[in-house]
Amino acid sequence: MGVIFSLMGIAACSSDVSQEQRAMTTAKKYYEQLVAGDYEGFVESTVISQDSLPADYKEQLVLNAKMYMERMQDEHHGIRSVKAIRAQVDTLKAPGSDEIEAVTARAYISLGFADSTKEEVLVPMVLKDDVWYLR
Repeated sequence: MGVIFSLMGIAACSSDVSQEQRAMTTAKKYYEQLVAGDYEGFVESTVISQDSLPADYKEQLVLNAKMYMERMQDEHHGIRSVKAIRAQVDTLKAPGSDEIEAVTARAYISLGFADSTKEEVLVPMVLKDDVWYLR
């Protein structure tokens, strides 16, 4: 949860930073949180967690994040680095209207594994209350 609050502070103070840069940086920070083992914090960074989630469903999402990291440990000996690559922001409007329904982004990060392999990951994001969340 601390990452979300610090990112809200970044959002409020950095009007000169593009939405693409903010989405990309935020996606990187969320994945760094996952790599650090803060599975609950990672789940809190999803837009779905901002709504009322049943406790058992949230527990399942936390367990899924942990199992993903265990699989990365088994397959690649762990994730050693997370790098932001780029992001593309889209504004979605209701059909026949100029009113913005949602602002979304496709952020791309690179995961560097301990076995020297790398993987580029697409991270879908959504802007809600001036904070980027995982979609």
